[in-house]
Amino acid sequence: MKKLLFWVILIMLLAGSADAANGPVRQDIRPLELVKTATPPVLDGSLDDEAWRNAVVIDDVWITYNPVNGEELPQHTRAYVTYDENNLYFAFHCLDSQPELIKTSLTKRDGIFNDDWVGLSIDTVGGKKYGYEFFVNPSGAQGDIFRTGDREDSSSDWVWHSAGKVVSDGYIVEISQPLKSIRFASGRDVRMGVVFWRRISRLGMSGSWPHLRPGQGIGNCQAEVRIPELARPLVLEALPSFTFSSGWDRQSPGSWSGADQVRDLGFALKYGITSSIVAEATVNPDFSQVESDALQVTVNQRFPVFYSEKRPFFMEAGNLFDLAAVGDGLGQMSTPVHTRLIADPQWGVRLTGEQGRGSFALLAASDRAPGNPWSDGENPDLGRQATFWIGRGKLGLGQDNFVGLLYSGREYGGEYNRALAADFSLRIGRHHQLLGNYIQSFSGQPGSGNTQGGYLTAEYAFAKGNTFALAMVEDVAPGFRMDTAYYQRSGIATAKFYLQQRFVPDKKRIPWLLGVTPSVYGAYIHDKVSGMDDLELMLQLDTNFLLKGSWGGYVYFGQECWAGREFRRTLGHIYVNLQPFTWLNLHVCGNAGDAIYYDPVDPFLGNRAQLHASFTLQPTRKLNLFAEHTISRFRRLNTGARIYDQGIWRSRLTYQFNPKLFVRGLVQYDSFYQRLLGDFLASFTYIPGTVLYLGYGSLNESRSWVDGGWQRGVTGDRFFQTRQSLFFKVSYRYQF
Repeated sequence: MKKLLFWVILIMLLAGSADAANGPVRQDIRPLELVKTATPPVLDGSLDDEAWRNAVVIDDVWITYNPVNGEELPQHTRAYVTYDENNLYFAFHCLDSQPELIKTSLTKRDGIFNDDWVGLSIDTVGGKKYGYEFFVNPSGAQGDIFRTGDREDSSSDWVWHSAGKVVSDGYIVEISQPLKSIRFASGRDVRMGVVFWRRISRLGMSGSWPHLRPGQGIGNCQAEVRIPELARPLVLEALPSFTFSSGWDRQSPGSWSGADQVRDLGFALKYGITSSIVAEATVNPDFSQVESDALQVTVNQRFPVFYSEKRPFFMEAGNLFDLAAVGDGLGQMSTPVHTRLIADPQWGVRLTGEQGRGSFALLAASDRAPGNPWSDGENPDLGRQATFWIGRGKLGLGQDNFVGLLYSGREYGGEYNRALAADFSLRIGRHHQLLGNYIQSFSGQPGSGNTQGGYLTAEYAFAKGNTFALAMVEDVAPGFRMDTAYYQRSGIATAKFYLQQRFVPDKKRIPWLLGVTPSVYGAYIHDKVSGMDDLELMLQLDTNFLLKGSWGGYVYFGQECWAGREFRRTLGHIYVNLQPFTWLNLHVCGNAGDAIYYDPVDPFLGNRAQLHASFTLQPTRKLNLFAEHTISRFRRLNTGARIYDQGIWRSRLTYQFNPKLFVRGLVQYDSFYQRLLGDFLASFTYIPGTVLYLGYGSLNESRSWVDGGWQRGVTGDRFFQTRQSLFFKVSYRYQF
């Protein structure tokens, strides 16, 4: 195995040294000197407005960045930019030689990314640290992302307007971005940065202007936008909300409990202290979740399952608290601030902004969850709240380099957890990057004394052409604890590496194959408490081809320690993705091999097999059916005895009347827990914050009524509807 690994790495490095010999296609990158329009354009999918005739036009080649970097995008794109005292305006004419193959749909916000789309990333303060990203499909449906560095978060939503229309030679998109919805540096000679990009769905290709050069970061590739003057707009918003929910529990086969009703009034206020500093406060905030979490395989998991944030206040610009070298897939910390740990908030305040080379974000919130009544027994801390205090600051060092600080704390009575972190990101030359952070935690609990511990992460990245390499080390003290973070283990020391090389075949010989990418990953993990070591090695191959297709797989070899024992594991994984028609998208993946049954007393090695298959069917622009099925089974290795089988079925049917109004039905079934969950939702979103939701939920479980109580696992179990609920929410975003 060591010899095989040596030759794999050597071949990939030699291939990388000869990479991109001819260089990328040239682009004419120039500053965009914007001209103010006297008349705002009408957003109707047409470019005959006077504003577009006088706008700055980018009529240059666009260069691919995915799946292959550095080639000319097959279809031409023309972009337009202008502004007035209230808005920035963008338009795109996306030419297409086969307009009948353009993939588009009417869908809710952020549901467009399987379609054709066009958009931009704009750094509104010119600091190369953050970016607002807008995406629009040919039907005018929107997607938006807030970017910090090169990490993107699609949970943020802000107010902007768009229109799209398929025309005889492609499609046209128009965008209007109100200045009051974004942070920027007002005054004279305003400088921003912009990158435009386009996705051609049927080809599985994405391209940009300017070229996104590997290893350079989006901020360092953008074109400069120059605006003679922008005045500070009034940013003042009020957001009242009302939610009502009612739930009933089945008490016996023939009776239900009384309605458990909750009525909540909430209010939020936003004020722009300057054009780049915004303060927000909320009382009894509307943190209602209108869609159930997707069911996941939760049986025999060593670490807690991660659930994404879905609550509006926390979702907005949540990645402002990210740390360098955290969340890139190699480290065992996913995020230093996972706001779903604030389970039942009563109030929240936030202050975010940019000033010169610096930026900051402050968040405080209360959590009623620790003081809520217990279902079994009496909570001795009934009515007591925990408070969270989180602060983040960054100082730009030129380009997109920075140093930063983060403080996070949770206080609960006499118990506390506080963490202070410092981080940095530094690019060296054109191909090298160093990132790192150090977190020191301090914790205390009455009667248990105080503890502290450190968490160190250092990372090196290399990117040149189609070659990418990453190496990192982590060191986590046994006493480290961070109550705001999602991470897996304390008391470990880790070294990991990843190497990837993409090969681009000759288009004349193999026109359907876009790229072949082998990669290798390895890790050494030392447990400081037990003194035992984990080892990991993974050899992977990925290919991309036309019809938005990809297939590949990996072979995994590992040594994993659990409960004082050492286990050797081998695992194989394969996957296929394909979009054979504009109305059908397919995905299949599966793996099989050795796995540990994580019993804390008597663990053992078994054979685990998992299969996941899904499809998205879109017979019309308005109708969308998504279905997926996951099967997980575990057998004891020596005897073949069945330990568990778990199947999860999930389907979602959505009808989108227009970009603002949809109805959706969702059904999820878990065979292991014998649970069937149904959700129905009618949703109207005029703009983000101005919404109306009406929902119904139903939980059905397999059980029996025995001796005056509910029991599971009894012969003759049948499904009962054990809970049903109604949900109503209305909120209005008033912008002064």
